[in-house]
Amino acid sequence: MAGSRSPSRDWIDPALLVLSTLAVAVIVVRLEPVHPFIEANATGIVGAVFLIATWILVAARGEHPADYGLGIAGWAGEIGWAALFSAIVFPPFLIGFRIWWGTSGRPFDWDLPWPVWQIVATHLVVVALPEELLYRGFVQQSLGRALKGRIRVLGTQVGWAVPITAAVFALGHFATDLRPDRLATFFPALLFGWLKERRGGLIAAILFHAACNVLSDILAAGYLR
Repeated sequence: MAGSRSPSRDWIDPALLVLSTLAVAVIVVRLEPVHPFIEANATGIVGAVFLIATWILVAARGEHPADYGLGIAGWAGEIGWAALFSAIVFPPFLIGFRIWWGTSGRPFDWDLPWPVWQIVATHLVVVALPEELLYRGFVQQSLGRALKGRIRVLGTQVGWAVPITAAVFALGHFATDLRPDRLATFFPALLFGWLKERRGGLIAAILFHAACNVLSDILAAGYLR
């Protein structure tokens, strides 16, 4: 059950969570070149910080991660929505990837530098789970309570919290890797946010997020190495 809190906390708490975890992420990235342990475990360190910080803040509010969508209720439907979005989004993404990077006529190198199961597990548990709990779970849901006004998008009521959270998500990726193309994460983040609003839970968004990352890594490894 949610604890009592001032409505202003729905602005303040997400801001504090994002700024503190982003500061840690930037520090970790900056230390990668000078510390072998951090270089080898940077993704895991950042993911752990995201999870722990969100969990602590949720507990401090007298709540539970399940109040922010982290649960397995309706898991079959969640898998179905993630599969549906993957089937719709991935074919045009593949075409766009090949056009953008000029890989037409270039063969795909199936000799990937890592086992596929390893990259799937990494993106599912270490990347998508922490990021979705923090951004779509805590930040988007908190902002959704603070911001009024919603419109219907593809049959689902969506408010300003979705694009604002997507923008914060993209800026976070840019801050840790100062390349303009990192801002493009805004667009899949809109889909993750819509899934959270549609389903109420996070599982579909986590699965689709992980699938997007896995596909991107496989395409980059197979075409761009």
